[in-house]
Amino acid sequence: MQRRRIPVNPWRFETPQATVQIKTGPYYTAVWKRAITAWNAKKVFKFNILNGPAQITIQPAQANEASLVTHNYVGVAYVNYDTTKRITDVKVHLIHTLLKKYAYTTTQRVNVAEHELGHAMGLAHNPNKQSVMYKTTRYVDIQPVDVSNVQYLYSLPPAQYFINTTVTTTTTNTNTDIASDALLKTVFTRQTKEAVRVVSEQY
Repeated sequence: MQRRRIPVNPWRFETPQATVQIKTGPYYTAVWKRAITAWNAKKVFKFNILNGPAQITIQPAQANEASLVTHNYVGVAYVNYDTTKRITDVKVHLIHTLLKKYAYTTTQRVNVAEHELGHAMGLAHNPNKQSVMYKTTRYVDIQPVDVSNVQYLYSLPPAQYFINTTVTTTTTNTNTDIASDALLKTVFTRQTKEAVRVVSEQY
């Protein structure tokens, strides 16, 4: 029987857990911790906060913030993955300039953080507006559909899910994919940028 098509990407972590380092100021650290707590409470994926280097790094947008603002991104996740479809590391940002400009409340910023953590786990944008993974999320937090999608993504054991069990050396050059969001990072690794835009309403 064929499984239903749901919005997940073809990459994920080995198991439904990952370490996280938060490198933001006190306010945004509290925002991210609320988002992490919300996901952990669903018991489908475990984010473990560390004081040092981790698989997921949360930091302010820096050198590229002006570009992200130009595209109206309020949050972005850069997901690196290898040829076996394993996520190797993730960097996520919230874009304070736009969150402030459009008067996002703290709760709404937490919703955006939950969205970016969804990308960090492997979720794609969901066309359903009643999903935290909707492309312009602001007012919606984690919903049952989002929990189900994480469960689906991690339902197969690693031996069945990944292309192979070890990363092998390759010299094949790979071009940017059709969606123009997967960039060649190294010979072994690709990167995709997943972003959430400002909601269509203007304030």
